[in-house]
Amino acid sequence: MMTGSMLLCIVRSALGELDLATRVARSLPGRPRPPARVLAIGKAAPAMVEGAVRRWGKSIEDILVITTDGTSVRSLEHAVRQAGIEHCLRVARAAHPLADERSMHAADLAFELVSPDEPRTILVLISGGASSLVCAPIDGVTLATKREIAAALLASGADVRAINVVRKHLSRIKGGGLLRACTVDGVLTRIASDVVGGTPSDVGSGPTVPDDSSIEDARRILRRCAPSFANVPLLETMDPLWAAMNRPGDEARFVVRPEDLAHAVARALRQEGIAARTVAPSTASAEKLSAYYIRRSHSLRPSSAIVRVAEPAIAVRRAGRGGRSTHLAALVGRALAPNTQFLALATDGVDGASGSAGAIVDATFAECAREIAPALLDESLVRFDTGPLHHRLGTAIETNPTGHNLADLHVLVCM
Repeated sequence: MMTGSMLLCIVRSALGELDLATRVARSLPGRPRPPARVLAIGKAAPAMVEGAVRRWGKSIEDILVITTDGTSVRSLEHAVRQAGIEHCLRVARAAHPLADERSMHAADLAFELVSPDEPRTILVLISGGASSLVCAPIDGVTLATKREIAAALLASGADVRAINVVRKHLSRIKGGGLLRACTVDGVLTRIASDVVGGTPSDVGSGPTVPDDSSIEDARRILRRCAPSFANVPLLETMDPLWAAMNRPGDEARFVVRPEDLAHAVARALRQEGIAARTVAPSTASAEKLSAYYIRRSHSLRPSSAIVRVAEPAIAVRRAGRGGRSTHLAALVGRALAPNTQFLALATDGVDGASGSAGAIVDATFAECAREIAPALLDESLVRFDTGPLHHRLGTAIETNPTGHNLADLHVLVCM
């Protein structure tokens, strides 16, 4: 019989299988001429740079890593020491999910790195979280205003692709802005996607990728999701046709997507004798997803499972200590069928403000909550305060930043 700890071990093993350093190394051409500069932005930045170091070694003259507080760079530091290029490494940290003053400084550093006076190979590595880590507001927009807009969009339940459309048109660095500032042609971009079904321009708001959204697209999203900011100044992004004509040597490609994780987890479950299959990724609301998982839990056959990557939309009206995964797990745990388990995991290891990476619940979850207090579960959901609930019930997934960021993972298993 599969336990929650066994299920979590399988998921962690699947994450390890998607080794970012290896995938980046395999995606790169041979040693660059002239020397290379490497810029990495996001929660997975250290692991991605490690792949570039493995591939190019002493051909790298400058490395700038921009990542979140708490993300370890120890493995990368070891890799650059082994390669004899430790003097090349700089690490800047900034805030997530809302930009701070450090994000503006990081953006200045990024612009400087991609604007060499002499020919250089430029490699840009983008992963989830990059949007808030580099911030360069357009004229007429302050950092405070950008933070307020981002907070309003997040609270509205808008999905990440819509939020990033607005971010692009408020920024000098996003929506191809960093690429526009680059003084050499042939920029290589490698992307670890955290956006379900996303395009290269969706990840990190596409600083080195042309963008086909318009100012009016951003304006419509603001009118719908953050109406008090509907008339803020906006800037056009880099047009794909202009980029094709003026920067033909640039190249952007994915090295991993959220869907890759779903398939890896399903394969690992099948190796354990569980008839697992993936279902289509989703950005539906947490309420709709929970209803689906509850319904499916009553129809799954023994020793079977479904696996999905998703970005649940949640309108946060009261900011408690919760996250998308802990919230969804609590919703699903209200009515799971006997002999089923449901895992909801933030693959970066940080589920909002919950203090965990997510949760694993079974059919006893709701009753255990009622034994503590009859209204505990419902009140935690209303307050968006499900992190303490799962910690109290022992259903929280304890972890640290994983070095990945592949959206959220959902696994429903019938034992």
